[in-house]
Amino acid sequence: MPARIPAALLAAAFLAALPLGAAEPAPKLERIEWSDIWITDADREAGARVLLVGDSIVRGYYDGVEKALAGKAACARYTTSKFLGNPDYAGELGLILDRHRYDVIHINNGLHGWDCTEEEYRKGLAALVVLLREKAPGAKVVWGMTTPVRVAGDLAKLDADKNARAVARNQIAAEIMKTNGIPVTDLYAALADRPDLFADDGVHHNAKGRQLLAGMVADAVGKCLPKE
Repeated sequence: MPARIPAALLAAAFLAALPLGAAEPAPKLERIEWSDIWITDADREAGARVLLVGDSIVRGYYDGVEKALAGKAACARYTTSKFLGNPDYAGELGLILDRHRYDVIHINNGLHGWDCTEEEYRKGLAALVVLLREKAPGAKVVWGMTTPVRVAGDLAKLDADKNARAVARNQIAAEIMKTNGIPVTDLYAALADRPDLFADDGVHHNAKGRQLLAGMVADAVGKCLPKE
């Protein structure tokens, strides 16, 4: 009688025989996917370092934050269209965290991945917290709430679908951040009743809106920087 092969070995052999990536479904992608990585003072590690993570909203207020923190910290950014559940998001962010030390990481990400469910958002956000604990254990993490979404061309109105989902994602984020002791910057509340701070597309912000957000983020980050 032939010897029995342990079930664990059979399972391992089966997985090894699968085509690369077959064990997990391909991530849901948008028509255009992009990433923007900007590392200031990449050639040196001295001094305080800050990393801003998010999407085009973060990219919009990044310059204001960098200006506000000039002389206090070197500011880097990782902005992307990728949804939290996309493994490439974790891969790119993980590479940045492997290359450099950061004292403060401020994250604001929730306006992409509309084809994904809020449960997928919850799982992706929980995995992100684990990644940050693993890759940047010495960093102070701050979460920025997802900003409102208004109707393009009629900024007085909030987008019934996408804004409701932004609110739902903020509720999920609030729960996860509270559980993990991560402070929150409520960017949503700051803009909820301020249609005058939005660009015509109802998603991005005009110069005054970006200035307001930059001030809030810079203030939150500044409170977390190491004392000189």
